[in-house]
Amino acid sequence: MRSDIGKKLTEIFLSNFKDMSAEDFSLDKDRSEFENWDSLTHLQLVSEIETAFSVSFDMDEIVEIQKPSNFIPIIEKKHAN
Repeated sequence: MRSDIGKKLTEIFLSNFKDMSAEDFSLDKDRSEFENWDSLTHLQLVSEIETAFSVSFDMDEIVEIQKPSNFIPIIEKKHAN
């Protein structure tokens, strides 16, 4: 399941950061390493990820996310419930 989540997250991030190649992308890249990852982009990513995985993040989770991989355990936890 984790690899499926990672693949889908990668697709979502690459579609939002069109200037980044798949080779340059990593789920472990920090938010500060993405040139255009601002607060508006963050909310857009959260919205797309919520839709893609049929989950809803609470405000604390949204604020804590600092890299793409941070989404994985939250999504896994929500799907386990």
